[in-house]
Order: sequence, then C-alpha cells, then structure tokens
Amino acid sequence: MSEIIETLQYYLQYPFVRYALIVGVLIALCSSLLGVTLVLKRFSYIGDGLSHVAFGALAIASVLNVENSMFVVMPITIVCAVLLLRTGQNAQVKGDAAIAMLSVSALAIGYLIMNLFSTSTNLSGDVCTTLFGSTSILTLTIGEVRLCVILSIIIVVIFVVFYSYI
Repeated sequence: MSEIIETLQYYLQYPFVRYALIVGVLIALCSSLLGVTLVLKRFSYIGDGLSHVAFGALAIASVLNVENSMFVVMPITIVCAVLLLRTGQNAQVKGDAAIAMLSVSALAIGYLIMNLFSTSTNLSGDVCTTLFGSTSILTLTIGEVRLCVILSIIIVVIFVVFYSYI
C-alpha cells in the first residue's frame, strides 16, 4: 500500500498531472449532473453534437488566425446549445434528431472551411489533430484550469438553482 502512495506522490509532484486530475474530476462532476437530465429529455446526443459545433467554430477561428480560439468556440457552442434546448421542444424535429442534423452540418462546414482556407499543406494532419486532439489534457495551463474551475462552479450553481424546473 505504501508503494502506491509513494507512486501517487511522485506523479502528483508534476503540475501537468495535477492540472489534468483537477480538470478531469470537474468535467466528470458536471457531466454526471447534467447527463441523466439530458438523456431523460431525449438529448443524449448533445455532447457529440456540440463537439462538432465546436469543431466548426474552431475551423472558423483557425482561418481567421484568432490568437485564443476559446473566445470564438465557447460563445458559438453555448449559443447552439441554448438554441437546441429552447427551440427543440417546439419544433417538428425534436431531441436527438435536431442535434444530429446540427452535428453533421457543423462538421461539414468546419471541414469545408479547413479545406478551402487551409493554413498548412498537410490538411489531413490538421483535421485529424483538430478532431482527435493530441495530449491536450496534459498541456493545460493554469489559466485553463482556472477557467474550468469557474465554469464548473457556474454549472453546479445553475443546476442547483434551476433543479426544480427541470
């Protein structure tokens, strides 16, 4: 047992391991809070759909050479999530079907933009790296960790306050 504790202490001395652990736990907390509610409301596909929206927004940000793409990706993704959740209940196409249409459209637009306005000669490498990432959870900065903490607190507070309306 002491070997396990020593090994954990050894790994936790590195900041990138601590950052990855903090962000991973916070994402798991927020996902577990929202997951059941979204599945019961037939929005189980929303995580995948919004990731494709974020890819389309990231393609726009990379074409525009935005220094910090978070300022483009986050607002577009949040607006699409709100629109899906608000208008999805009153539309003819509801729930996962609306998310699927948005997901495919956003992915196609993002790929088209990256094809038309490629910033490098290796397009397939750019698209694969953008879609699947690299070891990005191991390259988190302290600013990104703080942003994750702030957003997690906001999500938990909003969930607790509006739980009776869900």
